[in-house]
Amino acid sequence: MKIAALLLMIISVIALFGYGFMYLLGFAMSFDAPGSGEDPKAWGMRFMMFLPLLLLIVALIISIMAFSSGNYRRVILINIVPIAVVTVLFGFMVFTSFTSTAKYKAAMAKEAKDAKLYPEQRFLRPVEGGTDTITVFPNRIVAYRKYVGTETPWGGPLGDLNEERNTIKYLSRPDTKIAKEELDQFVDTQGRKFTDVYQVQ
Repeated sequence: MKIAALLLMIISVIALFGYGFMYLLGFAMSFDAPGSGEDPKAWGMRFMMFLPLLLLIVALIISIMAFSSGNYRRVILINIVPIAVVTVLFGFMVFTSFTSTAKYKAAMAKEAKDAKLYPEQRFLRPVEGGTDTITVFPNRIVAYRKYVGTETPWGGPLGDLNEERNTIKYLSRPDTKIAKEELDQFVDTQGRKFTDVYQVQ
């Protein structure tokens, strides 16, 4: 029983460092999304993910005390639960990692397919000294670049193309530099107006 208790303690130490490393990575990555540093739900999730780590630390401390007193049965009972919890969590992380990778590959395959079926479209508007451009990308993102002389061109999202690829939802916000009323001034290489090719909502 002493050997079994010692092995479980060693497994707990390995699990502690392994899960601790994964937690630190996840903790750092959880701040990637805008506003996640102040989001109570995000902090709640970070705390929930920290609980198994805390459980491992407490179990390891109690296990060392029990092992020192020769209570090997207690060591075994104490370590089984946190090891089982970490094993389940690790399995869940592996599963979600595989599913996320599969979704990413599917999204990339769809983008590649869309790029062949729906080539990038450009609509131009001549202005003094240069050209304003609206680009409709294969992934249904619509963006603009506005010529402003020698300065860096203004650019940003203009809207999103619907799945049927016939209607664009205009992004109405203060920093959109091309007004909705100006869209009929843009034409493609075939002479078609932007508003004739796409409905704008």
